[in-house]
Amino acid sequence: MGRIAGQPNKVTAEVRCKLENLIDGLINSIQIEELNNTQKLKMLQIALQYTLPRLQASHITNEREDLPLFID
Repeated sequence: MGRIAGQPNKVTAEVRCKLENLIDGLINSIQIEELNNTQKLKMLQIALQYTLPRLQASHITNEREDLPLFID
């Protein structure tokens, strides 16, 4: 028997909580003033991947119906 449908998974919740605590601790320990501009930009690039939604690629089609050249 598994868990009841709709009930959260305890292991997943525990792992997520531990990861959040670990990440918070690491972020708080980073001395941003000591980073050079390249390191700051790299850190920003990585952080934005997880904070901004990804854009979907859009595909524009230019389909037109072929009409006969001459109408009888």
